[in-house]
Amino acid sequence: MSDEYLSTGFADVDSAKDMDAYVDCLTLLDSLAYYQEYKIKSYELLQLRQGLMVLDAGCGLGDDACRIAKRVLPGGKVIGLDASVTMIEKARAHELATQLPVQFHVGDVNALPFSDNSFARCRIDRVLQHIPQPQKAISELVRVLEPDGLLLAYDNDWGTFSVTSQNVEITRTIENLWCDSFTNNWIGRHLCDHFISCGLSDIKIYPGTCVINDFQTADKVYNLRKTVQKAIAGGMISVSEGRDWIEELIYRTQMGSFMAALTAYTVIGKK
Repeated sequence: MSDEYLSTGFADVDSAKDMDAYVDCLTLLDSLAYYQEYKIKSYELLQLRQGLMVLDAGCGLGDDACRIAKRVLPGGKVIGLDASVTMIEKARAHELATQLPVQFHVGDVNALPFSDNSFARCRIDRVLQHIPQPQKAISELVRVLEPDGLLLAYDNDWGTFSVTSQNVEITRTIENLWCDSFTNNWIGRHLCDHFISCGLSDIKIYPGTCVINDFQTADKVYNLRKTVQKAIAGGMISVSEGRDWIEELIYRTQMGSFMAALTAYTVIGKK
């Protein structure tokens, strides 16, 4: 098992001991039907068309930037930006990176290296949960957005994270420990407030709930085993309580009653 803890490690991937843990997580999420559906919806909400300049802030492995680039042909261009040097190297090595109008740059979303009014569309996906100043990041995205341009943000509300179990107290302990490990654990529900504060108009909110029905996948995405270990180390639960909780979840998967759910929000506004 990797030593990486995904809720905190994504804030500084370049310092990770096991970079593959983050690549594997992003690749897994990108393969899940729920994530594919909300991403396609986000492209539609952005009203992508040929000739547009688009910024994908926190682009990770570059998959979304490449998909968006296909939608702005001909004449358009996509810039993918990420704070991680390693992620940008992976994105530049993407099989489609040299075939599409897309460029990848290392940069800080809190201090974007672009002039005012540079992009017709800006998108930021599951980044704000990891950074300490989400309002500043959104302000920067609005700054580089041209008048009448659209900003779309998607992010999680970890206060809604739930795992089905008969043991209410242990489950609440694990859910809260995982939730509270994020820098901005309720950012999903606050996106609209940030958009309003930055002067955006025509704001629309679209909730979506990801449901995972097997323990192994949920463990890879939500670090369930590792969170149990942290709870034991912190004296929150006993070793036997943690073992029994995991065994119940595995049994539920076998019986078809396992569920881990999380609500997130897509918010879009106009400058």
